[in-house]
Amino acid sequence: LREEWGVSGWTLLQFLGDAVLVPAGAPHQVQSLTSTISVEQRFLSPENITHLRDHGTHLPRAAHQLRAQVDAMILSAVQEALEVLQGCK
Repeated sequence: LREEWGVSGWTLLQFLGDAVLVPAGAPHQVQSLTSTISVEQRFLSPENITHLRDHGTHLPRAAHQLRAQVDAMILSAVQEALEVLQGCK
């Protein structure tokens, strides 16, 4: 990859209690040297909601799941705002 595309790899040692954030779209590979538990959390930033909405039909399944989560977050925020406004009467 380095010779053809100029892509070089990095080695990162992760210790107990360390968290590693991999940017969205960044290819990565993991080699576990000991028994481990891996936890993955997908995150959709507010800045990307418009992109997700505008290109929803061309996105993979995981993106559609994120879109459903965004819809649920918006609905929850609207409901909470309405409750606050109704309480101000």
